Amino acid sequence: MIRRKEQMRTSEKPNLRGGEGVIHAYDLLENPEMREKLKLCSILTIEPGCSIGEHPHGPDAEFYYLLEGELEITDNGEKTTFHPGDAMFTACGETHSARNNTQKDAKLLAIVIA
Repeated sequence: MIRRKEQMRTSEKPNLRGGEGVIHAYDLLENPEMREKLKLCSILTIEPGCSIGEHPHGPDAEFYYLLEGELEITDNGEKTTFHPGDAMFTACGETHSARNNTQKDAKLLAIVIA
């Protein structure tokens, strides 16, 4: 299956997982294209001051890869700075969150595995 750029849509996710502001999602794939293998496959734009609230993963899992900008990431309660090229995997009841404390947008590839 191939999905062309012109077929991709954007959506807004206010207060995602209890976070602040609106996260803009550029959906690379949508259901049923993911055939119940993935729940999410999007590039998320996190504007300055916006966040994804802390949340657990299990039995699903989530992969993050930072494309642009900088984020403060919480990984099981530990805060760290996420830079372009950094990757993260959260599963088995682990928790994570993301916050943009900078003055520039951050772009994050997010894939939730079913």
